[in-house]
Order: sequence, then C-alpha cells, then structure tokens
Amino acid sequence: MFSGLDPTRIVWLASQFVQPTCGPTAFIGEIDDGSLYDALGLQTIDEAFVGSYGTWKKKGDGKVNLIFTSSDIKDVKVVIHSGGKTIAKVPVAAGGRATWNSTVAKLEDKTLYLDRWRPNFIGIPGSGGGSLLLWVPRASRGGHLTLHVRINVS
Repeated sequence: MFSGLDPTRIVWLASQFVQPTCGPTAFIGEIDDGSLYDALGLQTIDEAFVGSYGTWKKKGDGKVNLIFTSSDIKDVKVVIHSGGKTIAKVPVAAGGRATWNSTVAKLEDKTLYLDRWRPNFIGIPGSGGGSLLLWVPRASRGGHLTLHVRINVS
C-alpha cells in the first residue's frame, strides 16, 4: 500500500518491526504465577548474584520484597535500578541480611536491575562482579514478587 509513497522502504521496515515486536503484547495478558526464572526472565551475569531465586504471583497484595543474604567477606552496597533510574541503595553487611520493599504499581512494566558495589583490595568501591536483571509485569489483581538475592564473593 505504501510502496509508491515509500521508495526507500523505511515505512515498510518500521511496520515489520512494530507489528511483531509491539503488536502482540496487547493480547498476551498477564504473566502467570511461577519462579522468577520462568515467569519474569530472571538473569544473573557473572558471579555476584548467582543462586538468587524467587517467585511471582499475579494475584496478591501488590508488594515487591527483596531479601538480601550475603556470603561475602566485605560489606557491600546493592544499587537497585528500575526503568534505567536508580531508586535505592541497600547496604548489606558481610555475612548479613537486609530487606528492601516496594510495590508492584511503582515498578510495573519496567526492568528491575541490581548491581553490587564492593570495595576492592585498596578499599575503593566498584561495581564489578556481576548483576541481576528481571522484568516486573503489570498486575491487575495486585501481584506479589519475592526475590531472595544471594550476594557472593567474586
């Protein structure tokens, strides 16, 4: 239809991207209950958060609970990003535990990204070691996300 108006085929190219990528999301519906790996695509990169796990429920109280458990020998700070913006910095003592809570409504339809800041051998904090990433979906019936974050030495 646009071939006469689009000799460069840019509009056609855009239509091929928008339809398969953006179109079906309106028909998918809500994400089913399950583990964060299966339901929300939880991924860890490198060693810092290996062993992290959790669950998603599409019907719930609307809370997001992160429980940090450290096996690291140094105090660390976990920086939490949502939708590309830093939203919290959680200090976790060496060998300790910490929690952070939010709501599904504040985080929905965005990625939740964690990185660990840990002092190096001369005491300067750096973000090396790894990261954790997952998607927080929309939930019309509240939803509930629990993530057990393992903080490892790396």
